[in-house]
Amino acid sequence: MNKTIYAITAVIAAIFLYRYRYRLLNGVLSIRPLQTLLVRAGMSIPFVRKAVVSQVFH
Repeated sequence: MNKTIYAITAVIAAIFLYRYRYRLLNGVLSIRPLQTLLVRAGMSIPFVRKAVVSQVFH
């Protein structure tokens, strides 16, 4: 019974997150320390950094 409720809750949460993903992302990125942290984390990944730098200087 508990596994069924957990599964239903997980599916509803996944649908909610998918439907409002851009609104949630904008809300997270509007918080300056989180924005800085996410940019630093993203730029520390080599293929992400290479893609971003190539787009900026293209």
